[in-house]
This record gives sequence, C-alpha cells and structure tokens, in this order.
Amino acid sequence: MSVLNRRNILVLVIGIFLDATGVALLARSDFGISAVSSVAYTLSRLFPNLTFGVWSYLYQFVLFVLMCVLVRKCTVSYVCSFVIGVIFGYTLDFWSYFVNMLPFLFGVRLICFGVGTVILIVGVSFLMISNMPIMPQDLFTREIHQYFGFPFKRVKTTFDLSCVTISLILALVVEKRLIGIGAGTIVNALIIGKCVDRVKKFLADKIPAAS
Repeated sequence: MSVLNRRNILVLVIGIFLDATGVALLARSDFGISAVSSVAYTLSRLFPNLTFGVWSYLYQFVLFVLMCVLVRKCTVSYVCSFVIGVIFGYTLDFWSYFVNMLPFLFGVRLICFGVGTVILIVGVSFLMISNMPIMPQDLFTREIHQYFGFPFKRVKTTFDLSCVTISLILALVVEKRLIGIGAGTIVNALIIGKCVDRVKKFLADKIPAAS
C-alpha cells in the first residue's frame, strides 16, 4: 500500500471518528441535533427499539438508493460508502454511550454544542478530501454537486434544510411536538455547508491529495 493510499485511509478514519463524536456531542447538548443527522435522531426517539446509530445507517441506505437514481449509476464505490455508513452508525452508538454520561447542565450542554459543531465541520471536511468512499449522507451532496455542477455550499445547505423539514414532519405527525430540532439545528443547517466548503479547501492545501 502506497504512502498516499495510507494517507487516504487515515483521513477517512479521522473523518468518521470526528463526525461521530461531533454528532454525539450535539445530541447531548439538546440544543438541536445536526441537520444531516436529524432524521435518524428523530426516528430513534420516536421508535427507540433501534438505536440512533442503527437508524443512521438505515436512513443512509435510503439516501444511497436516491443518489443512485439521481446520478443514474451505482458503483462499487457507492456500495462501499454504505458499508462505511454502517461503521459510522456503530461508532456513533459507541461515543453516544460515553457522551451521555456527561452532566446535563446548561454550561456543559453549551460546550457540547459549540465543540460538537466545530468537530462535525472538521470531520465532514476530512471525509470530503479522503478520496475514499464516504458515507451516503456526505457522498450524496458531493455527487449531486459534481454531477449537476451546482455550487457545493448551495447543495449542502439545501440538503441540510431538507433533512430538518423531514424531521419536523415526522415529529409533528407522530408525536405532535418537536424532537431533536432546536435553534442549534437551524444554525448548523445555515453555516455548516459554508464552513465545510472553506475547511475542505484549507485541508486540501495542507494535506497532499492521493490519486
């Protein structure tokens, strides 16, 4: 395995680790889960027989199918992305177990939200520059961006807002109340796309790309 290939795998692993940690921290903050994870989180609260992580990769399977339809292809790389989504789901459950031990105090929750947001942005950026199959929830925006030529930050923001809308509908129809959606969700939906775009470019300049 070449150095650059090892680089790709390392960047991917770092991305999954950071992404799962960020999502777990945001969930613990209770200020609003990240937009891309809001559907899975809402489903895990509405139907708790399955964990947050399991709902995460089930939702990503739906995104995987939709992506294949929109870009009119299904590759081995796409299938690998779903496998990585499954790994992410179990990593998310692992970190959620420990993060949920943190005291549920306002100050702690505020720190969880701020740190979780930053970690999530960096994690998604690492995944984007890995040149490896990435999770369907992140691959979806990248492939739509590349296939249709839409600006990435616009695709990401639209996708995040769509996830929030679906989560709101699910929660209001089933429970008639908001679940996991808060001011933090809206803030993240509006800023993460732009921030990931900038951090991704910064990391791409600092970390040599692999073929």
